[in-house]
Amino acid sequence: MAVTGQKMAKPSMSIDHLIAKVDEINRQYHDFNELHLSVDELGRLIRVNYKNEGDFEVSLTGWLDMGQVGTYLQNYQRMFCLDPNRLDHFFDMDDATEIIPISWLRPTRKRPMGIANGFTKMRQAYQGSIPRRNPISIRPNAEEKDLFDIIDGNSTYFVAKQIGMMSLPVVL
Repeated sequence: MAVTGQKMAKPSMSIDHLIAKVDEINRQYHDFNELHLSVDELGRLIRVNYKNEGDFEVSLTGWLDMGQVGTYLQNYQRMFCLDPNRLDHFFDMDDATEIIPISWLRPTRKRPMGIANGFTKMRQAYQGSIPRRNPISIRPNAEEKDLFDIIDGNSTYFVAKQIGMMSLPVVL
């Protein structure tokens, strides 16, 4: 996350929480835009910008004080980001579904195109424009007790980690 501005010294402690919020938003809203903060010359006002797919930076707001930026980012996140705690928005779960910590899972492959498609599918499922995703299919890991290999859902696993999910629905 870059903070840009003319003659900008080290960011103050009051800006750190805004930077952390922008980083969180950029992790959760991975598909299109990347948010950035610009600080005015006096370090008092902040503008929220984004870079689009063409790497063009565009202002989303005018110059705002920190409180206004905090409110703007909170509203932006509510509108555009995926809530990693709402597994029911992503996955079709039933009585056979277990919820386990993501740290217990081990991917068996990693396909960059599958992960990129996974972000799109997860967003569409979350928004209700396609059916929810199936739970991750797993099997016990042969070498490490209490860990599981992912049979089907490797890309979903990587997307879930990226947006901050701490657990995933699975079927053994």
